[in-house]
Amino acid sequence: MSKNISNERIGENVLVFNPSGEFYFTKGLVAFERNDLAKAKKYLTRAHHIEPNEPIIACQLAIILAELGDYETSNKILYKVISEIDPNMYECHYFLANNYAYMGKNAEAKEHVKLYLKYVPNGEYTNDAQDLLEIISLEAQDIKSTCLFHDQIDYEDELIEKQERSRRLLENGELEEATPLLEQMIVEYPSFWPAFNNLALAYFYQGKYSKAFDILNQVLAENPGNLHALCNLAVLHSHLGKDVEPFLDLLKKVYPISVDHRYKLGVTLLILEQFELGYKWLKKLIHDSIQVESTFYYWFSLAAYKVGKRNVAEKAWKRLLKEHPEKEGHEPWNMEEAKPIFTK
Repeated sequence: MSKNISNERIGENVLVFNPSGEFYFTKGLVAFERNDLAKAKKYLTRAHHIEPNEPIIACQLAIILAELGDYETSNKILYKVISEIDPNMYECHYFLANNYAYMGKNAEAKEHVKLYLKYVPNGEYTNDAQDLLEIISLEAQDIKSTCLFHDQIDYEDELIEKQERSRRLLENGELEEATPLLEQMIVEYPSFWPAFNNLALAYFYQGKYSKAFDILNQVLAENPGNLHALCNLAVLHSHLGKDVEPFLDLLKKVYPISVDHRYKLGVTLLILEQFELGYKWLKKLIHDSIQVESTFYYWFSLAAYKVGKRNVAEKAWKRLLKEHPEKEGHEPWNMEEAKPIFTK
């Protein structure tokens, strides 16, 4: 990058200030560090316009665009860097992998994270890249084990129907009705982990903590890294007043790809009173225009309120009231009401 900020004298007393790309780049970084993404984008876009062939500026702009959820434009810039500007800017592969992961394109994410690890086995992002690769692989296995009954197509509709029915029973607090259905499901579908996780929660809400622990430990033994089981164990430990730090250490390192996992992680962190992190993950679902269930707005309103964003909390609560007008007067800032059943 150019190190000079040019000054040009016109006439005798007029001094024109012509800021360089580095000037805007620095201002963009300051805005980024303050989490003012709109200003950061403005300054980095200007810097990139002045110095379009500066790879560092281009990459930083791509990072900010990704933070704003504009993954497509971010990817275009990153591809241009490695194809036209600097093929040795291998960090672009790591950034592309992250973008594709958030877009739910696991195959592309895996391709680029492997390229980064191939070219930079001991780089700045190597540990993060290895974690991302592991998460992508775990989520692929989780999706496969949850949804794959390709050799049992006759059971698919029945499984979905039972899953939805058991979930509704749980969320309505009908635990005694949900429990035998879930117990039947884990026998019929021994690798359908959502049924195991919901059964553990049914036991938990009925005070059968030992049974809940047994189920969750079984899930993690047979499906290591299952995010729902980890979250449920953390909440159970918190409820019983046990140490949750080991779980928090793990959960803070997780970068979930699927909508379901982001929602689960966000709610779990809220319950564990990690309000900023919980708000971050729930906000991503809103920011990415993901279609969500009405219960989501309870949690998002609570999260926004806890981090001091009262206006955002009120807007989210109004959205909840459209489908649940009976919640009028039960806002998180007015009373400590019982939280919704924590499913899956």
